[in-house]
Amino acid sequence: MKEDPSGQFPRRIRALPINNSLLRALALLSPLVLLAGAGRLEFSSLLRVGEPIGTADQRLQASGWRPSPQRQPDDLDRQRAGNRLASLSACSGAGLGYCRYDYSQAPYSLSVITTNDWPGYDPGARVVRWSDETDGRLWGLCQPDGAGQLVPCQP
Repeated sequence: MKEDPSGQFPRRIRALPINNSLLRALALLSPLVLLAGAGRLEFSSLLRVGEPIGTADQRLQASGWRPSPQRQPDDLDRQRAGNRLASLSACSGAGLGYCRYDYSQAPYSLSVITTNDWPGYDPGARVVRWSDETDGRLWGLCQPDGAGQLVPCQP
């Protein structure tokens, strides 16, 4: 191996011995490592604005989140949501027709808000914002005055 003329890199880099058991353990832990930082769950990167709720639901459940609706939705809520996801709590009947989906992963609670009526997107429930129900922080897009444009939430 040649010496780096800049002196910034070492002459040799030692490889760590990795066996199959270690690789399997890392594969099992990787979703938790990606979501957790210094013992605190990183909510900001859980979801993406505009993604279909079905996609978000699959990814959340694969990462250990479990549907935990705050209330049982009625038939009208299900009709407004346009899906049968177990995490659905309720839907509004006015404005952008927001729906709320709830998840838990002890000791955390997550609330996801969607809309079916979003200009420029195909029909279907799409993520607008999400919140850490434990401390109330929000990510995604919010309506600060309740009737105006959606703007980035201030976590």
